[in-house]
Amino acid sequence: MRLAALISAFAALVLCSAAAAADPALAPFEGQWVGKATVETVGPTDFPTSVRDVGVTLTDDGKGGFKLEWSTVKRETGDPNRPDEIAADTVVVFAPAGENRWAAAGGDPAKGQALWFARLDGSTLTVSGFALAEDGKTELQTYVRTIEDATMSLVYTRVSEGVVTRRASGALTRFAP
Repeated sequence: MRLAALISAFAALVLCSAAAAADPALAPFEGQWVGKATVETVGPTDFPTSVRDVGVTLTDDGKGGFKLEWSTVKRETGDPNRPDEIAADTVVVFAPAGENRWAAAGGDPAKGQALWFARLDGSTLTVSGFALAEDGKTELQTYVRTIEDATMSLVYTRVSEGVVTRRASGALTRFAP
């Protein structure tokens, strides 16, 4: 009887700890979001502007971190009148790195792997990735996602060697919780 009570108390403690570890500030970002973004590419290109279909899924891991998945359907190659559609998916798992800050494990720019960081400031989640291109040039990608009412706005920039080479902005709506 005493053992059963001890086990029940331990189980309650574990469940309460797991619930407390989930970050309530991230709750508005959780779920699946879909929308469109207008992209501006700076420099020589046949596609100075284009429209992409975008999707974002944020899943709380119950330990204070989260998994962020995003997809993009690009239309920036081929014939400008009938561009090719290319889908790209990215998945990054973030662990707590301080109050309202997270970092992804394992990125090594020297090996072509991005270093990813995230921070939450009010209703804005900013995710930045630093990488080295194949030619050794630096690249910084920043995704600023802000929740307002039932919409997630997206502002994206890619900076290569200190020069903005791409900008995008758009809006997403929650597809599923």
